[in-house]
Amino acid sequence: MLLQSINGGIRLNNRKLKVGVVGLTVGASHVKDYASSDTVKEIVLCDVDESRLKEIGDIYNISKKYTDFDKMLKEENLDAISIAVPNFLHMRLSIQAMEAGVHVLCEKPMARNAVEGRKMLEASQKYNKKLMINFNQRFLHECQTLKSVIDEGKLGEIYYVRTQWQRRRGVPWWYPLSSGKEVCGGGALIDLGVHVLDRAMWFCGYPDPEWVLGNTFCKVSKDEAARKGIQNFELEDMGVAMFRMTNGVMLELEASWASNRENEMITTRIYGSKGGAVLQREIGAVNDACNTVFLEIGGEVRNIPLEEMKISKKPNVRQAFLDAIIKDEEVPCTPQQGLKITQMLDMVYLSAENGTPVKFE
Repeated sequence: MLLQSINGGIRLNNRKLKVGVVGLTVGASHVKDYASSDTVKEIVLCDVDESRLKEIGDIYNISKKYTDFDKMLKEENLDAISIAVPNFLHMRLSIQAMEAGVHVLCEKPMARNAVEGRKMLEASQKYNKKLMINFNQRFLHECQTLKSVIDEGKLGEIYYVRTQWQRRRGVPWWYPLSSGKEVCGGGALIDLGVHVLDRAMWFCGYPDPEWVLGNTFCKVSKDEAARKGIQNFELEDMGVAMFRMTNGVMLELEASWASNRENEMITTRIYGSKGGAVLQREIGAVNDACNTVFLEIGGEVRNIPLEEMKISKKPNVRQAFLDAIIKDEEVPCTPQQGLKITQMLDMVYLSAENGTPVKFE
């Protein structure tokens, strides 16, 4: 709740929001968070799959359900909406919602490419509506804790970051992959890489990229795609890149849907002039995390478990979006940041296509 000053006194602002969610496969987690929020008064659902609509509606006792997005916007006076549909629809539905006066939380990636992302940013400015990108990795407690350590200057000047989301086998075959880049915009880089690239950039203060050398591969998944009836599977099952930032920071990115390795791993490693850090989570038979800060104390580098560095718990990504609306503050995951990530991924794909480094203009 928001505290407001009225004639020198303080009162609680009990404003509650009417929120929509479109796309209930990925959007189910959005519905769950909104249903548990004391700042949401009503939830409206939209999906082309009527059985999915009924399933999610029954779980959360939601009566208002639509299969037509246009009709929902026309009939429901929404304050905010989560856009959790396939990537090719992000731009159109986000702009349509903002034009209708609705604040938007758009799932990652912001768009298939930077051209679409820029149009979304321009729409948010034109219609004066908040546009937030669902970069939920930032809101993990370990990420929030490490960011506070960095902001306190304990790591000194960050000069090199390596960030990865590598799967052993984990192509999202449930997704409409048969249409490839037309629907998705890309493969593992735009699906998984976008998450760990954003959190790495966030740790570094979102510096401007200068150039990138990248490559993409589809070496593991083609046979499985053919067995599933997906011919000419064209999306990368692995992508890698090395970025140089204008401030000299080097950032290495790896992402894979399928690779011949140990269990799935999500890792971000940071090197600073005063200290370093690693966030590492293994996903598999044993879910294990190793989150550690390395600080030189008394002439000796010591390993300090991140859990020993206590900070207060922050709201989840959906609540942070709602709070920004109620308090009329800037959203924490801005469209400018979403656009920068999209531009960086565009340049990786261009570097892979050309076989040369690409300079950012």
